[in-house]
Amino acid sequence: MNPNDVFEIIRKHIVRIQKAKTKPVRIAINGIEGSGKTTFAEQLTCYLVSKEHTAIHVSIDGFHYHREHRYRQGKDSARGYYEDSYDEMTFAEKVLIASQDEYPSYLPTTHDLESDQYVHIPTLSLAHDAVLITDGAYLFKPIYRAHWDLKIYLRTDFETAQERGIKRDAELLGGYQSASDKYKNRYHAASRIYNDENTPETQADIIVDNVDYNRPIVIKGKLS
Repeated sequence: MNPNDVFEIIRKHIVRIQKAKTKPVRIAINGIEGSGKTTFAEQLTCYLVSKEHTAIHVSIDGFHYHREHRYRQGKDSARGYYEDSYDEMTFAEKVLIASQDEYPSYLPTTHDLESDQYVHIPTLSLAHDAVLITDGAYLFKPIYRAHWDLKIYLRTDFETAQERGIKRDAELLGGYQSASDKYKNRYHAASRIYNDENTPETQADIIVDNVDYNRPIVIKGKLS
């Protein structure tokens, strides 16, 4: 499928949801590390804006804990990556729940990953017809799950995702072999824990085969 065909299917889901509620629509883009979540979320946001929707991309990466907390179970711990990376409660309260208040609002970020510093910025107001789009590896955990209006899962095999991730992160992680080890022992090991505990494909409203960025295929969630 053409990516825009996939985005149009999602847009139609959004329109249906908007007819049933009067508060911002919250969308989760989920998938294993390297499945293309961020690219998909950014492209979907741009597509919706081109169709005159008020669409906002809120990255879960803006809600990391500081390094000491993230690595408290060890720098190579998969369980630590799964459990300690993100300030889940703040994201749930300040984005997912706050966006449904009488006067909808959201907090764009709490942490700068590059500098590993917490940031303090005010919440931003939201139009009632806004669409909030978030990408992340663990967004179907119970703490988030009930708050999403539309859950999208990007299906990608681990081998393909690892190749993408290593290519993207090799320089940051100290070279090809170091990045390969990190994906195998921490990132994708954490994804396997998440998949076992949450069975994300069973939670998803829409499943997209995203093995080929240029030819995504909707395999669940097509509208008649």
